[in-house]
Amino acid sequence: MPPIRKCSRGNCSLPAVATMTYGYREATAVIGPLSPVPQPGTFDLCADHARSVTVPVGWQMVRLVTDFAPAPPSADDLTALAEAIRAASEKEVPAPKPAVRDIRRRSDLPAAADLDFSPVRPRLHIVPDTGAKED
Repeated sequence: MPPIRKCSRGNCSLPAVATMTYGYREATAVIGPLSPVPQPGTFDLCADHARSVTVPVGWQMVRLVTDFAPAPPSADDLTALAEAIRAASEKEVPAPKPAVRDIRRRSDLPAAADLDFSPVRPRLHIVPDTGAKED
């Protein structure tokens, strides 16, 4: 069974209902019914994008005036859906793994007495003020 074709526009997951083809030599874009199979150089569009798509300035748009309706599901679509559900239900669910807590303390570290945990302090130098004038 062929998968349901989606709209070619970015971030659109609606089903395709129309196909847009470009004629570069004639500077024409044609939107018609969904082609039976995907073709290279064509774009499958959902109903919203088929109505709202535009072409570059100077190009001509030929649009089939119709209500683009999605194709009804075929017997193959329903059979594939039933088989997918059956296959998913037959899978064995793995048992959950218990959570593991790993807590480390200074006493747990190797040779904790050898480690220096004191914070490192920056070296401070006091510079006397030699150029100050007293009034």
